[in-house]
Amino acid sequence: MATALPLESTRSVRSAVVEQELIDDVARAIAAVSDRHDPGLDSWWEASADPKAFERSGAPSHFTASALPITADGTRVCLVLHGRMGLWVQPGGHLEAGDRSVREAAQRELAEETGLVGSISAEPLCLSRHPAPCGQADWHLDLQMLAVVPQVVPVLSEESTDVAWFEARRLPSGIASGVDALVGRAVDRVSRIGSR
Repeated sequence: MATALPLESTRSVRSAVVEQELIDDVARAIAAVSDRHDPGLDSWWEASADPKAFERSGAPSHFTASALPITADGTRVCLVLHGRMGLWVQPGGHLEAGDRSVREAAQRELAEETGLVGSISAEPLCLSRHPAPCGQADWHLDLQMLAVVPQVVPVLSEESTDVAWFEARRLPSGIASGVDALVGRAVDRVSRIGSR
């Protein structure tokens, strides 16, 4: 006869299952946009095998998820003015307890930072390894997703000093490194989706 686990043990088992689900999904996302034999991605594969890299305190690097909001016609993107960096970026941030997938983490960050809700891509547009502005690690390993959203008025969060829509072909000055390339990939992906 099976005995019931105490409530605290049940929570531990449940969180371990959720954590493994997210770990597996991050590995799947990396594989979806990369060649496992690319030596430039060694740090990504090493981190995906380290449970600490899924926590905001993980060092020397940890995973983050972001979503670039774009209109269905691919002409407008929504960016936030990052409070610490003072640069325009796509909404995103650390993985959190309860996130079961990269898509779920990206959708949560999108909603928290802009109030927008949309369709998140199944695979990342880009993988971005960049200096971590959080001060808790040297590097952020950001899984950058596409979010097709309606162009509605975004909501400013406490993390940002501004949030706004921009023409995809006319981005503001003061954007973070790599955002222009991310927007270019998003426009290309949306135009391929639209031509099907």
